[in-house]
Amino acid sequence: MFFTRLKIFILAFVLLSLFSYFLLYKLDFYVKNQTVSILSSELSSVANIVFSNTNIKHNASAHHTIAFDSLKNQSGFKDFWFSRSDIISDGLGKPRVYLRDVIERKAYLTKSSESSFTKIANSNQNLIRISVPIIASKSCLSCHNGLKIGDIAGSVNTSFISDDNILTIYDSMKIELLSIIGIASLIFMFIMLSSINSFTKIVFNLRSAIQGAIAGDFTIRIKNQGIGIFNDAIKLSNQLLIALDKSITSIDVKITSIFIYNKSSYSKNPLLRITELIAEITNLFLFKSKIESLRQNTEVCKEIQNVISRYIKYKYLIFAEVVDNNIVNGCRIEDKGESKIVVGDVKSIESRFQVDNPNVIFNDDKGCIFISTSTDQLNVIDLKIRISDSTILYYSIVLNSKRDLISKENSIIRIYNYIREARPIIKNNMLVKSIEESSYRDPLTKAYNRLYLEKYALIVESKLKQYTSFGILMLDIDHFKKVNDTYGHAVGDSAICLLTDTIRKAIRANDKLFRYGGEEFVVILEGCDMKSAHIIAEKIRTMFIVAKHPRSNEADKNSALNIDFPKSVSIGVSVMPDFSKDIWECINQADLALYEAKESGRNRVVKYSVELKTKELQKNKQEKVAQDSVSNSSIDINNDEDDEKAFLESLKLNQ
Repeated sequence: MFFTRLKIFILAFVLLSLFSYFLLYKLDFYVKNQTVSILSSELSSVANIVFSNTNIKHNASAHHTIAFDSLKNQSGFKDFWFSRSDIISDGLGKPRVYLRDVIERKAYLTKSSESSFTKIANSNQNLIRISVPIIASKSCLSCHNGLKIGDIAGSVNTSFISDDNILTIYDSMKIELLSIIGIASLIFMFIMLSSINSFTKIVFNLRSAIQGAIAGDFTIRIKNQGIGIFNDAIKLSNQLLIALDKSITSIDVKITSIFIYNKSSYSKNPLLRITELIAEITNLFLFKSKIESLRQNTEVCKEIQNVISRYIKYKYLIFAEVVDNNIVNGCRIEDKGESKIVVGDVKSIESRFQVDNPNVIFNDDKGCIFISTSTDQLNVIDLKIRISDSTILYYSIVLNSKRDLISKENSIIRIYNYIREARPIIKNNMLVKSIEESSYRDPLTKAYNRLYLEKYALIVESKLKQYTSFGILMLDIDHFKKVNDTYGHAVGDSAICLLTDTIRKAIRANDKLFRYGGEEFVVILEGCDMKSAHIIAEKIRTMFIVAKHPRSNEADKNSALNIDFPKSVSIGVSVMPDFSKDIWECINQADLALYEAKESGRNRVVKYSVELKTKELQKNKQEKVAQDSVSNSSIDINNDEDDEKAFLESLKLNQ
């Protein structure tokens, strides 16, 4: 029994001693932190006043040097120095400053004061290190080019030695402290002896439950040993464990239903894991809210690239959007910036998916497949995201080593959750674009209609301000009414489609084709002068004469749509801004040139000129004179009839 009491007394003494030491340590730590906080605040205030002085007009560098020396001489610190940012060093033509330690680098990164404590070996002292960033103000911009308000202009750094107060406090009150601890240990010993066995079991049960909870197991329960003072505590503790177990299980199930994750990537403790998952889901919600407002899929894909960059530090990243086996969008992202990709980049990615038994990291069986490939020359994670039957997105994440590849494979599951949210939005944008595109297209020829011409006119207007010229072609099939009357409307429609096919073959990818009327078409040629526009117009005219519909099978050979008949097209040409900066006026000018082509024999290209406008005005004037003459003759006839009626009426009255 004596040894039991002795053990309890020693245990109580040790526990209370440790607790006392802990209190002293926390008090000392608090005092040190307060000291550092006050010094950091004062140092930051002084530095900002000195280095952001709005009254500095000339010789700011000398002013900073004097201010720095003043601070250094007055501080009395062990060490004191000032560092410039790379932007200021480059602007002054001076060598870049080497950041001395982690504290200084952290101050540059966080834009806030940083500090550290280091115990000095074999002494009762600590080395305290403080680094305070200097934030660029408006006055800094007048002297330092390339600097923005809020950028890091430099930092003020210092270090000093502080005494460790724990031993000092202990020496001053050693007797009192030991007396208090001894008396408390005796009291604790007598209390514990009254129920030593039950208490020991409770301690062991409690330890097992706590250890289990830390490890993530909340199924362990604390057994009641009949000690009255602990009954309520044990009951409440078990209720807490039961509630935590049920709640965590329920939350875990619900999170799993909306969020795919690998538990090994998160904390083993369920509470911490759920906290991390909630933070992840919050980021996912913010991501979805952001991309829902984006109407261009290129912007959505850019946000996915940002997510990949957040979770994986890569050597470089390749992105490609493939539609109907054609690359419509793509880029290669490296530290030095973005560059275009080539067909070979996409073929390399596709070839890795086609090898026998690729290392599949993830496959949702809905079109998303992620694989990893490691060779002597390449360590890469490839993402293949099928949006529709015709559209596939590729992301190829190239890493520096196989070790990086293995460590980042788990992060892919996190990225998938973002892709899963983005995929329906990309599909919806594609659908909206398809509907919008169909509303701008002529059903027969698939050329743009006049509705889109009104929209495109605004684009032309903006590009004219950038000194871009435009060629305007107005086209009309010759004797089209005769074709319809002779061969029927089906053949007429076939001729219209044949003309649109011919135009598409003759113009460039960035040129626009519009169906302006029945058999009238407008072509807008971006970046063309009159000479280039005339060459393209002649090309269309000559190609249309010999153009024939392709025949897919024997049945088409006898089709009425393939009847051979003389066909030609007349074309009027105008140019913006040579003749006008208004697209509608320029279209009217091309129409006037088209009319001249019709009047002068058809099957030709006529360029608009001022003479054509003069000729039109003279013709309109002659027609107006003729109309006025007819109108005056009609008035005279009406007057004669009125006189005759009046004469007959007078005769009747006389009778």
